[in-house]
Amino acid sequence: MTKKYTYIDLFAGAGGLSIGFGNQGFDLEIANDIAKPALDTLKYNTAKYLHPEMNLDRIIHGDIIELYEHLGVGAVEQESQGHKVIKTMAEENLRKKAPSVKDDDDINKILSEITSVDVLVGGPPCQGFSMIGRSKKATLEERAKGFIDDPRNQLFKYYLKFAEKLSPKLVLIENVKGLASASGYRDLIEETLRKTGNLGYNVHSEILNAKDFGVPQNRERIFFIGVRNDIVSKDITAKYIFDLLLQEKVKKELTLKETIFDLPQIGVNPKPNNYDSKNEIAFGKHNYFGENISKGEFLEIVDQNKSKNYRNEINSYNGELITPEHLFNHKSRYNNERDLFIYKHLVEGKYLNDPKNKKALSKVTYGISVDKEGNKAVRSFGDKYFKLNSKGVSKTIIAHLETDGNSYVHPGEKPRSITPREAARIQSFPDWYFFTGSTRNQFKQIGNAVPPLLASKIAKQFKIVLDSLNK
Repeated sequence: MTKKYTYIDLFAGAGGLSIGFGNQGFDLEIANDIAKPALDTLKYNTAKYLHPEMNLDRIIHGDIIELYEHLGVGAVEQESQGHKVIKTMAEENLRKKAPSVKDDDDINKILSEITSVDVLVGGPPCQGFSMIGRSKKATLEERAKGFIDDPRNQLFKYYLKFAEKLSPKLVLIENVKGLASASGYRDLIEETLRKTGNLGYNVHSEILNAKDFGVPQNRERIFFIGVRNDIVSKDITAKYIFDLLLQEKVKKELTLKETIFDLPQIGVNPKPNNYDSKNEIAFGKHNYFGENISKGEFLEIVDQNKSKNYRNEINSYNGELITPEHLFNHKSRYNNERDLFIYKHLVEGKYLNDPKNKKALSKVTYGISVDKEGNKAVRSFGDKYFKLNSKGVSKTIIAHLETDGNSYVHPGEKPRSITPREAARIQSFPDWYFFTGSTRNQFKQIGNAVPPLLASKIAKQFKIVLDSLNK
């Protein structure tokens, strides 16, 4: 009988890491996040597919700063470089919305019953590191120190309190590539993990690009792996696990055409904020702009002759191909006439300042400069309007998609901003994975997630290590 391994997923979001580890046969002990819409998505899919036998009370909505106190492992020590911290209201608003878990007896009981766990995974958010190189008002080093001082960027320490208490054999941390530039912060995470618990951890970090592992997206993120020191050997080190993982690199990157062109190329939503299901039009009508849950069957709506290999790969879970009954979350946004003109005349994969995009640029009305000859140019971000390249991988799917999709224009016959389902496909989420919440929030959940296909390949290496220990 194959041994079952356990994992805990903190800062779980919509469940990218949980899909990956569940797909390799790991059992989820608990999951936690402060964002309710994302956790609702994880709960829904856990009950249906990921871990249907699991008690959903173990997927805990709340602030980790309160949750960790149930462990009884002492206070978190904040590092400080003596720099000014600029606070935003976003995190405070999340905390206000989250229920208090501080004195919750049921949660205390759940945590007290967990005495050990094989793997701890999660992506503690680090505010601002994706923007660290964009300001010119201070040196990179100065900005990095300021980020270290920000309490929001030390949430990984609360995460590691679970490692201190439960002594997992393996630890995985995912984060934005930007913090790798802040050597002090990268070192801080590595050093803290190295000293965590009575035994400590052998630690290594690498920047991985999702496109190298079969995900059709240019997405670089930093990953930290910790191996508990008492199980370290010549063939079991954090560096060695990365070396094995890098052998999983694909020889050929997937293109968007191989990824999302089996999905119906729907039209544009005709009205702003037109997301009520009662306003949806059934698939097949000429003015169809998609549905959150399609009325028709998945197999009838999706072109079975396209994207078959990728569709089968992402829709397989624990060795079984799962075909959903309906197509989920494939509904377009409203785009105004100006934007639609720009979308139509954008050239795939070319930035706005490219001469080939002159016609598209002619209608851009903000963030531009005009020279003496009357030539327009984009002042700041050249991808504020951008048509994805059907013959290459996508640019990084980010949470900002919840605000607008101008820089994620579909390269098909009906140019429009991509749908949540198309974003989910690019992130390698299964088609049977249903995202709850508003269309805007679906984009946020998808953009914040670890691509499940990459998570599964990391989980595979973790399983190999754990199997070798049991032998």
